[in-house]
Amino acid sequence: MIQTTTFKRSVLWALAIFMLSAGTTLHAGLLYTQPFDGTGTAFASQNDTNTGGSGNFATMYDNFTLASNSNLTGVQFTGEYFGPPGPETITAWTLTFYNDAAGIPGAPIASGFFLGNGGETFLGTFGGLTTNTYELDFGAFPVLAGTYWLSVVPDLGFPPQWGWSTATGGDGGAYQCFEGTCAPSPGVDMAFNILGDASVPEPVSMTLVGAGLALLAFGARRRKTAA
Repeated sequence: MIQTTTFKRSVLWALAIFMLSAGTTLHAGLLYTQPFDGTGTAFASQNDTNTGGSGNFATMYDNFTLASNSNLTGVQFTGEYFGPPGPETITAWTLTFYNDAAGIPGAPIASGFFLGNGGETFLGTFGGLTTNTYELDFGAFPVLAGTYWLSVVPDLGFPPQWGWSTATGGDGGAYQCFEGTCAPSPGVDMAFNILGDASVPEPVSMTLVGAGLALLAFGARRRKTAA
């Protein structure tokens, strides 16, 4: 069963000094994983690129916890097309990391825009839906041990709808904004891996990450969905 909730929200973007960007793959290994559960369940996350369309009508978030200071270098994730099941052409991705704010996504700490379809690779058909894997790689992004959130949003004309697939192994603490409503998604985890290496980030690098939040841009987009 495809699950969605409904939302409309103003998006706060950090024009960070330290920005994520597409680049050479530097990851040394797997830092964190929530494996795809194979159920054919997905939660909408999409920026509608059609002229006069809905814009960024859906954003799905999930959290992860790192036991040690780390350099993040990439994210792998799984997603599905529905309503109709697709696939269609994804032209770009927006990947954003956030601080944790008492169990929900907090302020963004870095955001990157990646042209292309994220290396979309067919995984199979689950619950009648076309399911694919994706990977976004970037230059080393240093973070301290702790809990963070991420969101992945494709640029894709609606319909079809794209959804982030569900997973096992998390804490059941996902969150979704959809057509004006933002709320926790209890008992839900999204399918993704965090790539990188455990190390101690340099103090100067961490200062730059924080300083980037001094430059802010605000954007509001009209949203809409159909299941």
